[in-house]
Amino acid sequence: MGKEMSAKIKGVAILIMLCHHFIVMLFSDFPVLVKAFGGACKICVAIYAVLSGYGYYFSKEKTICYGLRKIWGLLKIYWISLFTIFIPAAILEGAELTPGRLVLEVFGLYPNLNWFAWYVYFYIFCMLIMPIIYRGFRFHPIVNLGILLVIPYLMELALYCVPNNNEIVFVHELISCIVYLPCFLIGFWMAENKVVEKYKSIQWSKAFLLNIVGIIAVFAMRILIHEAFGFLFDVFYAPLLICFLVGTFEALSKARFVNALFIMLGKYSTGMWFFHAAFFSKYVCDWFKPILLLVSWPPLMFVWLIILSLLGAVFYQKVLDGLTAIPHLVKRSS
Repeated sequence: MGKEMSAKIKGVAILIMLCHHFIVMLFSDFPVLVKAFGGACKICVAIYAVLSGYGYYFSKEKTICYGLRKIWGLLKIYWISLFTIFIPAAILEGAELTPGRLVLEVFGLYPNLNWFAWYVYFYIFCMLIMPIIYRGFRFHPIVNLGILLVIPYLMELALYCVPNNNEIVFVHELISCIVYLPCFLIGFWMAENKVVEKYKSIQWSKAFLLNIVGIIAVFAMRILIHEAFGFLFDVFYAPLLICFLVGTFEALSKARFVNALFIMLGKYSTGMWFFHAAFFSKYVCDWFKPILLLVSWPPLMFVWLIILSLLGAVFYQKVLDGLTAIPHLVKRSS
């Protein structure tokens, strides 16, 4: 799976995420089946985790330094919206922002301003532990798969035994990391064992309708059961969904507009992730929600949400590009 295909799947994932929040945040009174689908759309986080693990496998250096560079790349996108939208809105609305709380907000450990920023600390967690963990992928693929599924689950159960674990920030967030860690690891495992390539080699893998049926089946399964005893089944659903999406895009390889659209969405997906929280999060939603509500019909409102999120992400990316260019311009002029 190349970078373009990965970008397309990220493009799908961000649409699934926006759909999830749009439905579950109750912008309208949706039918029961739509609400169920909206809940199933939470698989978007697992898709991102799998893609992150998949990409990590192909990194030339699997070191702490590499992890820190990747972390910095994510933090830049998160911070620019945090410090220009979410924190100012909270201050103007009278929120008490202590230095300690700000530190937690900066790393997504207490995402009370940007409600959807928890992936920040999960990504930091993965980037810091992977230089050690990846060395454990030295057994038979089936054994490796069993290890990456069982050990994190046992760690999760152990953390749940900590008294008042929900009230201890570090323990609570560590549990969240451990829950989604298998999704990251199975992405690494998929890349190592060329799972996507093997799927593409199947004769019917490029059949558009069959892949669409597969995608529908994955969502149906997730609606029926998404976890059991704390074990998240997205570790199975997300890889399946990714394979079916790859097959779908392979079938649509000649549809230039479709491919270009999803590559663009994938390119700005991280920015869209952080920016669209402005329409839902406490304090700042009072500023942005009225813009979204300019459109009243829910399907059209969802399209409007996509457009606004994309525009915000593009704007902030341009600002980041400009800020990044300043040191180079200063160096040239000196």
